[in-house]
Amino acid sequence: MPFPPLVKPVADLPIEEVQRQAHQLILAGHGSEGQRRLAAGRVLVIGADEIGAPILNHLADSGIGFIGIADGAPLNPWDRYLGIPGREPSSRADAWARALERTYPELRTETIETGFDVDSARETVAGYDLVVCASEDPARCRLVDDVCAETGTPYVWGCMDGTQGRVSVFWDMHGPGFRDLYPQPPAPYFRGMSGTLKLVGAWLAVAMATEAVKLLTGAGEPLVGRVMKYDATAGSCVIVPLRRNPRTVRPAELTAAEPFFGLLSPQAAEAARQSTISVEELKELLDGDVPITLVDVREPDEYAFAHLPGSLLVPKSEFLNGDAAERLPRDRRAVLLCRMGIRSAEVLAVVKKSGHPDAVHLGGGIVAWAQRIDPSMPAY
Repeated sequence: MPFPPLVKPVADLPIEEVQRQAHQLILAGHGSEGQRRLAAGRVLVIGADEIGAPILNHLADSGIGFIGIADGAPLNPWDRYLGIPGREPSSRADAWARALERTYPELRTETIETGFDVDSARETVAGYDLVVCASEDPARCRLVDDVCAETGTPYVWGCMDGTQGRVSVFWDMHGPGFRDLYPQPPAPYFRGMSGTLKLVGAWLAVAMATEAVKLLTGAGEPLVGRVMKYDATAGSCVIVPLRRNPRTVRPAELTAAEPFFGLLSPQAAEAARQSTISVEELKELLDGDVPITLVDVREPDEYAFAHLPGSLLVPKSEFLNGDAAERLPRDRRAVLLCRMGIRSAEVLAVVKKSGHPDAVHLGGGIVAWAQRIDPSMPAY
């Protein structure tokens, strides 16, 4: 169902903005009034990586007047796309704010480089008309859902997994929310473990930015009470209904949203507690006389791109779904590694359970090796 516009339109637009937005200004059902509402809109975007960065670009290009960017992570080389932020060291939020303001002179931005946490959530959200959450952290999505329900703020949500993506609009006074979709916190998703098609993030960004525009202008029917599911491999897009869960408690007590990247299952965390070695320790082992079995648990394509000499490729799935652990030599210590130490810790739990109590895994994985031991090794 349609909803009234979230904001009142500004009185007029600068001539430069009129020229830039000519195609939208002549669009039936949008026109000058819709464009002036966008100029009055204040949108908070949480997260500025593969989903958040293109969202920022599309919102700014659509004519949103004020954008808040909550992301305190440092800008990495792989973050420089779809707008090419400056190359000087900075946070993602600061880099994108400066890049967007250079491209769109009428845009005003605010950076929240502390990210988005329970102590500042209420105060931060209170200054915006709506929130767009591009975070992959389920705990943070839940925090956003709770504070938006408390403040009455609409919340545009999206997530990606492999080659699939989902989008919805959570607005507690009008329909179900994140807690209704996920009564229990979903398992943490980490690209380093599962991988994803980056283009799905771009698709999500367009869909989520479009929902924000619809909410601000009152045009169309936002995805309140509905979830749009996209499957890039199948080339399909379906919309399914979402209803309130009678067990969902509102208002919910705000809970801290710690960053989940690197979070392990309880079994993997326990296995890795006293069985994690550094890249420096691994180098000593490799340079020494004590024989070890160095096992790389990544996928073949990753291994072909960069690997340690002498390592044996045995993908994680062969440990979790097969008998790879049973086939490891028992006359020498097993050392497991992956890209960043997440998959190897999960495999370590299986290996230890199979009768290799002295097995260890490499903290930081092959990325840490490239950074601290062999800078010539390709990093990804």
